[in-house]
This record gives sequence, structure tokens and C-alpha cells, in this order.
Amino acid sequence: MDKKTLHKKWYFRLLQVIFLGFFIFFIIVCIRGIFYGEGEPFVGFIFAGILAIVYWLIMRNKGSMGGFVFGVLIDFIFLFILHKIYPEEDIAGIVIISLLLSGLFFAFIGYLTQKYFEKKSKIKR
Repeated sequence: MDKKTLHKKWYFRLLQVIFLGFFIFFIIVCIRGIFYGEGEPFVGFIFAGILAIVYWLIMRNKGSMGGFVFGVLIDFIFLFILHKIYPEEDIAGIVIISLLLSGLFFAFIGYLTQKYFEKKSKIKR
């Protein structure tokens, strides 16, 4: 599937809306931290930066998009299991950063996997 076809799919549009929503949320966290002293402004900038990197990687190809979604799902399962094993622990602080980093890692793996198979299919031709 070429990039133009991928960018017209409904799931790609939905992913763009989700990323834009989270990006705006993190920027609002930054602004509130700077002007009102609520929260940490640099945490919002860091999360927005990580989110921008993930979005850039996902825009590159379908493998990285699938890898990101897979990584987020794996992290959700891991956090669910962690919460069931240690119900008294507060895991709210690690949820967002672990989701983004897990998604970024698996997006990179998906990107490399797709590039490998594209290269392999070009050699066979």
C-alpha cells in the first residue's frame, strides 16, 4: 500500500486525531505549568517531544504504525498485570511515559521489519 492510500484510510485518520489530541493536551499541561504553577511544564514538553517523534515515525510507513499500536497494546496488558499483582501500588506516574516509549520502540521494530521485507521482495524481482 502506498502512502497516499494509507493516509486516506479511516484508521490512519483516527490515529492522527488521537495524536493531535494528546499533543494539544501536553502543550496545555506546559502552559498551565508555566503560567499557573500547576504541574510540571517540562514534563509536558518532554511528552510532546516524544509524541512528535512517534508521530513522525508513524508517518513513514505502515509497519511503524502497526508496531506502535502493538507496543501500546502490549504495554496496556503489562500495566494491567502489574496492577493486578500489586493493587496497592500507584502506577499512574508511569502509564503515559511507558505507553509512549513502548509504542516508540515497537514502531521502530515495525519500521525495520517492513524495510527488511521490502528489500527482500525487491531482490526476488
